[in-house]
Amino acid sequence: MAEIRIEIEVWCSCGAGLCAQSQGGVDRRGEPFIVVEPCEKCLARVRSEGYDDGYEAGQARSSVR
Repeated sequence: MAEIRIEIEVWCSCGAGLCAQSQGGVDRRGEPFIVVEPCEKCLARVRSEGYDDGYEAGQARSSVR
């Protein structure tokens, strides 16, 4: 069977390179796969937005009582 090597560069939509957060290989059935971890910058931004949304919702609930 011929061996094929492919180099892939992975980028987040925010522009951050994700090559260090990606890995690939062949599973036990011989099928190739690529796993890409989420962008740390985008995760931090979304966590912050979620915290802000939760804080505002909590403030709104506490002012109703």
